[in-house]
Amino acid sequence: MLFLSACASGNKAEPSASGSQPASETPSASKETAPEKVTLSIMVGGNNKFYETITKEYTNRNPHVTFDLQTVDGSQYDTLLRTRIATKNLPDIVGHNVSDMARRYNPTDNFVDLSGEPWVGRLVNPDILKIDDKIYNLPFAASGSALGIVYNKKIFADLNLSVPRTFEELLQVCETLKTNGITPFYLGNKDGWVAQIWGLTTFSEVVKNTDIMDKINANQLKHADVPGFEEALGQIMQLFEKGYVNEDHLSVGFDGLGGAMNSGKAAMTVLGDFIDAGEQVGDYGIFATPGVDNPDLTVGTVTGWFISKNSKNIEEAKKFLDFWSQPDIIGIQYAEDPRFSAFKDVQVSFNPLMQAEYDEYISQGKVVRQYNDLIAVDTSELFRLYQDMFGKGKTPKQVLEAWDEKVAELAKAAELPGW
Repeated sequence: MLFLSACASGNKAEPSASGSQPASETPSASKETAPEKVTLSIMVGGNNKFYETITKEYTNRNPHVTFDLQTVDGSQYDTLLRTRIATKNLPDIVGHNVSDMARRYNPTDNFVDLSGEPWVGRLVNPDILKIDDKIYNLPFAASGSALGIVYNKKIFADLNLSVPRTFEELLQVCETLKTNGITPFYLGNKDGWVAQIWGLTTFSEVVKNTDIMDKINANQLKHADVPGFEEALGQIMQLFEKGYVNEDHLSVGFDGLGGAMNSGKAAMTVLGDFIDAGEQVGDYGIFATPGVDNPDLTVGTVTGWFISKNSKNIEEAKKFLDFWSQPDIIGIQYAEDPRFSAFKDVQVSFNPLMQAEYDEYISQGKVVRQYNDLIAVDTSELFRLYQDMFGKGKTPKQVLEAWDEKVAELAKAAELPGW
């Protein structure tokens, strides 16, 4: 989901090293015991300046280690990674996201289990990193962008409304807003990736702490056979049926949501912490989509460093990752690219909307991985099916049945196990 990359733009990072040890430094050694020279190869998508800054700093402190930093264009990355895994020619360290690794690249066979590393105990959200209950990467952030219901705090306060924690409470809030002449929801379903957010977030709650997605990905269960999925889609259709949604939702896209919300046209929208609200961003909060009672906040996938199992430099690579995790070092990354801090002892400041969600949900571990990161195939076709449903062309059940057909087609084409 490419839109997730823009979640932290415009924020200023202020890392704090309170309560932590400074980045480790290899003590100087005599010529007789000088450590053997090592070159660590790193492959990563994009070309952020901090990659070079941090690797150079490691070499300054550990002169026996140099780096072969291979920055790859994003469009070429997956193809190259797949080829290098197949030919057992991986670099020592690979940058990638957890979800793709879990679905496509068999981390158990190809990457080092890092669950016992010293920085693991400092992680804010270790559970969203786990693959088969193990941690294979040092994360760049505590989570990706948050997705849910963005709401106008001033309107809620004026009408003495509380954040709803159940779907019935959400309906009550909507009715109060409508009675007071305010459109409850302003949606931008012209853009497929926006249209899919209700399903993405509610599906995440349906499958949380279950083996539903494992069974679906293994061709042992269909979406249409999971009652919670149909119920989730039925919920948003109730919002349309009760007149709680702007009538022009199919002609409004992401670009129109921020301005419409700022104008006071509506109290809520289904989106994420990346709403384009400009200076009015402080007027907004975000809450978890209440498709189930007391839901967790849905967040995007996490990117970070993985160590190849075939590396000849595993121990040095582990030392480098530990170095990266230290507050004064990862602070270099956050100063250039602010994200929700992956570590409890490193703080990053954000705009009021993002800070509030971090304090209430992310730092408390009240998060769930988005559905798109759990399904083993691309979800682009599902976006179109949602738009069809919102236009009354399909029922929730028909959406799920059509999606099951597409999943089977994509899974067979990808030669996934069980298909």
